[in-house]
Amino acid sequence: MATTAPPTTDTRRPPRAPVSAVRQLLRLTRTELTLFHRYRTALYMAFMPLVLLLPAFTMPEAEVAPGILNRAYLVSGLPVLSAMTLAVLHMPNVYAARREMMILKRFRVSGVPPAALFGATGVAVFAITVAISVLVGGLMAARFDTLPSDPLLLLLAVMLTTAIVSMLGLVFTNLARNAESAQMISMVPFLLFIAISGTFVPPDLMPAPVANALSYLPMLPAIDIARSAYFGLDTFGGVEGATSATGLDLWVAAAPSLLVLLVWLGIATYLLRFFRWDPRQAD
Repeated sequence: MATTAPPTTDTRRPPRAPVSAVRQLLRLTRTELTLFHRYRTALYMAFMPLVLLLPAFTMPEAEVAPGILNRAYLVSGLPVLSAMTLAVLHMPNVYAARREMMILKRFRVSGVPPAALFGATGVAVFAITVAISVLVGGLMAARFDTLPSDPLLLLLAVMLTTAIVSMLGLVFTNLARNAESAQMISMVPFLLFIAISGTFVPPDLMPAPVANALSYLPMLPAIDIARSAYFGLDTFGGVEGATSATGLDLWVAAAPSLLVLLVWLGIATYLLRFFRWDPRQAD
């Protein structure tokens, strides 16, 4: 007697839908923040700019502009300096180590878009910088009774600085063979960025050609935006003779500096095309 075979059912699972770049960015950002908490050197880098608070509270008190103390003027640039410090010291070290351990190559092969990979580290750096900026803001309010006149403009300066210096930090990894050499190499751009920021030598004390040249580099415009946003003053031509500017007037005054930062953002994005994914081979 003939028997009929039971109908077969297809037990194969349907293919998974591809994960969007945004979801990958969010997942990698959460991982980056977790690793940042475990990476003690990164925490040290994050709080390094706070060392600038020491001279801010030991220097003789004086007014650099009507109603603005020199101590408050120095501290007001810390949010941008924190973004620069963490980005330029953290990014080369982390990505040189990941490239050496072939982690970057695995990401590359697995189809993770570079924008999600690099963006996650940049967002983590930005989040830590915002936390430090809130700490600095609390200090400014408690010690100098000063709050940012335009928090949105200040946040934009921090965001653009983080993005620019993070991408430049990634480019610097091309010069490093491993994480140890990346730590030493990253000190060169760090000291350079500090030198051109106008933090220790105000632009008012520089020769006019030097001050004009620095205004076309990213750090000095970012610091000027941060200080102007804090005090509601047009300090882009120097603190001497600064005039009050709030709301739209402040944004119009900051427009040339914002344009410089946007140009550098484009330059840094283009240079990121030359990022090297494979570790350097021994000679």
